[in-house]
Amino acid sequence: MDTYFRGNSHEVEFCNSAGAGGNHLVAVTAAGQPIGDGKGQRGHVRLLEKDLAPLLTAFRALPESVRKPQLPDPNSATPPKRPVPKAPKNGLVVRGYCTYLKTDELGKAQRAKRLYYQQNPDAWAAETQNDMLWLTEAEWRSLIPKNGATGTQIIVPKEIQRRFFSTIGIDYMEGSVNALPLRESTMTITLEKPGQLRVDGHGKMGKASTDQSQTDPSTRGCELQVVGRIDYDLEQKKITSFDLVGIGEAWGNKMEYTRREIGIPGPRWKYGIACELVTGTAPEDLLPPYNMLHYGGKIKYFGE
Repeated sequence: MDTYFRGNSHEVEFCNSAGAGGNHLVAVTAAGQPIGDGKGQRGHVRLLEKDLAPLLTAFRALPESVRKPQLPDPNSATPPKRPVPKAPKNGLVVRGYCTYLKTDELGKAQRAKRLYYQQNPDAWAAETQNDMLWLTEAEWRSLIPKNGATGTQIIVPKEIQRRFFSTIGIDYMEGSVNALPLRESTMTITLEKPGQLRVDGHGKMGKASTDQSQTDPSTRGCELQVVGRIDYDLEQKKITSFDLVGIGEAWGNKMEYTRREIGIPGPRWKYGIACELVTGTAPEDLLPPYNMLHYGGKIKYFGE
């Protein structure tokens, strides 16, 4: 649950009864009752077997009436003051992934499983992050060349380039990361054969990397090269796949404590992204892009 975005009155009541607010994990029943000996309360639970196993045991020992309480009628809830944004009608919903990269002995990029907070005895490997990209119907249709001749090439509209590179084209492994302004970019689509489009792009985001940026605490920037393919069903007139990958470099000290704790070597580090088309109907597909939320930064998601 996004406890910063609490939803209708029933959800707010649940969050209050569970003591849920901010970034943490709590273990409670469906009615918000803490599980076990109080360790289900705020701040005590971690995603470790030694923490979760006793809570599962305690939950299974509860009476069925507690495990499956009678919940209020959803229709009686007061609508949320700040409703969760919904994807554009007939729009395109893409999920992006971001992870750290390193170069192996053959010079190929591979995932870098660095540890977070290495002094912590429960340190875990750096986890791949993900975010969403939304395109309106008019925007995704603009990606399909009107001329069906092989080799036809079009330039992706600047607004789509801006949103792509500045939100899911950046290094967002820190977690809650706001969009970076796009300094410059190129992105083209080439019709390789009917229904198959090749994507090539390059973007520079945030502040440029300079000697000063290595010490400036407010500096944050990155650069990304991306390539991929979009498949378009000519009969159904819809995009059926959106597969893009990219390798980039990031720099800066805005989140210097994160760089220090993760142990990123040097002033610049490699990261990678990957994108896929999702249905937009599964619960995890309904999550709005981070930078569309009220706490996601000052850059408007869909522009002016």
